[in-house]
Amino acid sequence: MFKLILGLGNCDIQNIKALVKLYAKAGAWMFDVSPKMLPVLSQAILEENLDPDNYKFCVSIPVEGDIHGKKAHIDLKKCKKCKKCVKACPQGAIEDFVVNSTKCIGCSICKKKCSHNAVKLSDDTSYYKEFKEVLKQGIKLDCVELHASVDDEKKILGLLKKISKKYKGAISLCISRKHFSNLAAFSLIKKAQKILQDNLDFYVQADGKSMNGADKELSSTLECVAFALSLKDLGFDEKKIILSGGVNEYTKNLCEKLSLSPLAFGFGTYARNKVKNLDEQQALEVALKLVKDVSEA
Repeated sequence: MFKLILGLGNCDIQNIKALVKLYAKAGAWMFDVSPKMLPVLSQAILEENLDPDNYKFCVSIPVEGDIHGKKAHIDLKKCKKCKKCVKACPQGAIEDFVVNSTKCIGCSICKKKCSHNAVKLSDDTSYYKEFKEVLKQGIKLDCVELHASVDDEKKILGLLKKISKKYKGAISLCISRKHFSNLAAFSLIKKAQKILQDNLDFYVQADGKSMNGADKELSSTLECVAFALSLKDLGFDEKKIILSGGVNEYTKNLCEKLSLSPLAFGFGTYARNKVKNLDEQQALEVALKLVKDVSEA
């Protein structure tokens, strides 16, 4: 199944609406946004005369320190205005050497491109508060995802407990091998399952090279597939695994060669860039093909 990741930090309503409308018509299964943008999902789908109940809505919450919960800032005293960051930003979030926080998704690509140490990343700590607010509003919500790419197991499990107390629907734990070995990750998953035993369902989003799917390289997707395969080998149900982080045109074929059948493929930057600057009909054709290819996996 096809999951569209809109970017946890992405609060560009028009951009989100356009992508949701496009991929909803193409047959996407799930849409993933920040809690603040949850109402936008239903709005976009209703505007296309489609039924929101035919799609799954997910909101993401980052553990403090996780890359997905960060925002970039440029120190103009150090900036040499070389424009490397402007050209590299996949969201077009840098205008006149100032980062538009509405568009920034915290991918850190600008920081990696900067040769002058002018780009800094800081945590946005508002997500859990926004999550509690949308729960009060009773807006359609099918899954909560915890982004946990940090090396603090206590912090991860602590926030997971807080989320579970507020929400008994499906919960997804997004982790990578950046901070955990295979065995340590599997141990963390087991502890999470105990915490979430009263929740509707539990998934693991096996994260690879976060926000690097646009590279269109086989190396970009190797890590998420290898991580998912290791979890399967350790006994975790592959039908409860969602792949993300570097997912691109190679991911499905690589899974087939390795006899790996995950629940879903989470496309982020790759899916967004595939339809960028295309007219409406061209974009729909590209989206239909991408979703169809994944659905046949």
